[in-house]
Amino acid sequence: MTSPFNFGQRFIESKGQPIAHGASTVQMIDRFPAKLGEELEVTIESTASLFRQGVGFSEGVEVFGERQKKAVVFEHFSVPPEERESVRSRLPFTFTVTCRNRTGFVQFYNMALVSGRQEWWHGGSAMIVEEVDGGRRYRCNDFELDDDFNDLIFTVKPKSPTSRGRQPRGLV
Repeated sequence: MTSPFNFGQRFIESKGQPIAHGASTVQMIDRFPAKLGEELEVTIESTASLFRQGVGFSEGVEVFGERQKKAVVFEHFSVPPEERESVRSRLPFTFTVTCRNRTGFVQFYNMALVSGRQEWWHGGSAMIVEEVDGGRRYRCNDFELDDDFNDLIFTVKPKSPTSRGRQPRGLV
């Protein structure tokens, strides 16, 4: 029998479709509406995991001036590279993702960094998506088999012309 917290296995059984878990619907990925060239403001609000957490996005994006098919921004990008051994992150951390595709959306999902390896979409990995004023909040569970949904919390909103997020202090 599949553990109720093994969302990865449950997503395999549902062929990647959202699944019911208690009173919530959980999913492995979300498609946020976006037009070609539209900027989205992403804020990593908090993390509560032993492992470094990150926001993954795909389908053609631009982040920190670089165009990529897929990319990830980890919480430690919020501090200068020379401080990352002693400071995990400074949250909240806001950055911009630009849609560079014609699909009509950018896909978002959660990731964890474990021993230099990126982990997503297996074990306990899942997210609860909530509509918030002007965007969405994602409460995420990393690969550990639990259902606290506080390992990574981030929001995505269309960027207004007057908003400006903190810029990264090095990507490596």
